[in-house]
Amino acid sequence: MQENLQDLLNRKLYKQIVAAATQYTEVDSVDYQTMYLTGQAYEGLLRYRDAYRFYQHCLSIDSAQTELLSAAARMAANLGIATEAEKYFLKILAKDTTDFFANYQLARFYVQIGNDEKAIDYYEYLLEQDPDNPALLRSLGDCFYRLEDRFSAAEAYWFAFQNNKENAGLASTLVNVLLPLPYEDTFEKALEVCDTALFYNPGNLKLLQNKGTTLFTAKRYAAADTIFSTLLAEGDSSFYNLKYGGFSKYYAGHYMDAIESLEKAYLEDDAATDVCLFLGSALGRTIDRKRAYELFDRVEELMQPNQTFKNLLIEFRGTTYYRDGRYGEASFLLYPLWQINKRFDLLQTIWYCHSQTEADKMSNDEERARSMFVNVLFATELIARKNDGQINPTIFMLVRTRIEKFRDEMFFRSMKEYPMIAPDNKRSTITVERLHELIQTL
Repeated sequence: MQENLQDLLNRKLYKQIVAAATQYTEVDSVDYQTMYLTGQAYEGLLRYRDAYRFYQHCLSIDSAQTELLSAAARMAANLGIATEAEKYFLKILAKDTTDFFANYQLARFYVQIGNDEKAIDYYEYLLEQDPDNPALLRSLGDCFYRLEDRFSAAEAYWFAFQNNKENAGLASTLVNVLLPLPYEDTFEKALEVCDTALFYNPGNLKLLQNKGTTLFTAKRYAAADTIFSTLLAEGDSSFYNLKYGGFSKYYAGHYMDAIESLEKAYLEDDAATDVCLFLGSALGRTIDRKRAYELFDRVEELMQPNQTFKNLLIEFRGTTYYRDGRYGEASFLLYPLWQINKRFDLLQTIWYCHSQTEADKMSNDEERARSMFVNVLFATELIARKNDGQINPTIFMLVRTRIEKFRDEMFFRSMKEYPMIAPDNKRSTITVERLHELIQTL
C-alpha cells in the first residue's frame, strides 16, 4: 500500500489518498509511513486540521523524526496554535542548533505571530553562517521596518540589494525606506539603486516612479518632470503620477503645462488639498484667476476640521480633565457640547465636577453659584427623564439632598433668590419657591 500511496502523492492525487483513508485497517493505523503519507495528502488539500491529526498520530509512533516535527510545527502554525508550533520547532533545534531549515522556519514562525524581535535573533544567527544571503537580509530588513527601525531596515535592504541587484521589488522597497532618512547622500544612494535596478529591468514603471519621486524629493524638479512625463506617456496615469507630474512642472516654473496633470488629478480626488492648492495657483498665475479663487475657497473649506472629530476631541479632553481633578476646566469644555447634543452622560459628568464639595464647605460665593446652576440644571433634566427607567434612583436622592442644602442656606441667610453662574459664565438667579418645587418633584 505504501508504494501505491507514495506514487499517488508524487502525482499530487491527494483526493485519492484521502478517499483510501476511509478504508484503513487497524494494522494501517499503526504503520508510520501510511499515516505520514496520508497527513501529507491532507496538507496538500489545505485541510490542515486533518493533516495535524495524522502527524500527531505519527508522533505517537515515532517522535524523533525531524521531518515529522517540522510538518507538525507547520500545521500548528497554520491553525494558529502558536505554543504547539513553537514547541515542535524548538524540539528540532534541541537536536541540532545549527539546523538551517529549522532556524529559518522558526524565524518565519515568529514573524507570523508578530514577534519580530525574536525573528531578528534567528535571522541574525543564520546570517552569521551565510552573511550575503539576500533572502535572509531582506527578511531581516522587513522585521526592522515593522519595528519602525528605519536605519537598520535600510542597512539590511542595502546589503540584500548588493547581492540581488536584479530584484525590482527589493530595489523599490529600499528606495522608499532610504528617502526619509537624513543621510547626506540619501538621494544619491536612492538614485544609484533606481538606475542599477533599471539596468536589469528597463522600463519598469514602479522603478521609474521611484526615480521620479527621488528626484522630486531632492528638488530636481525638471528631471523629475521628465520621468513623470515619461510615465504618463507610457499610459501610467495613476493619481500619484498625475499629482507629482503636475507638482514637478509647477516647481520647474512650467505653470501652464502643470494645469493638465493637476486638472486630471483633481477630477480623481477633489478632496486632495495639495492638488487643489497647486491647481489654483497654476491657474492664478496663467489663465483663470476666477477659478483660482474658487479653488482657494475649496482649499479653505477642506482645511476646516471635521466637526465630529472636533467634538470628540473636546469631549475626550474634557473627560480627561475630569479624571485629572481639573473640574472647572472639564465643566467649561463639556457644557457647550451638552447644549448641542443634550447627551445625559455629558451633563452627568459636568454635575460630578460640581459635586466634589458640599455647599456649606465651598470656599466662596462664586463656587456656590456655579454649583447651584449645575445642580438645578441636572435636577431639571432628571425630572424630564424620570420615567425612562434608565437612571439609577440613587441619583435622584443625591441631587435632592444637595438642593435641600442650598435651600437651607437661603433660609438661614434670609435670601429670596440665589445667584447662579453657568459653566459659560452666563449669570441668572433662582427663587426659593423654584427650589421647593424641584425638591418636591425629585
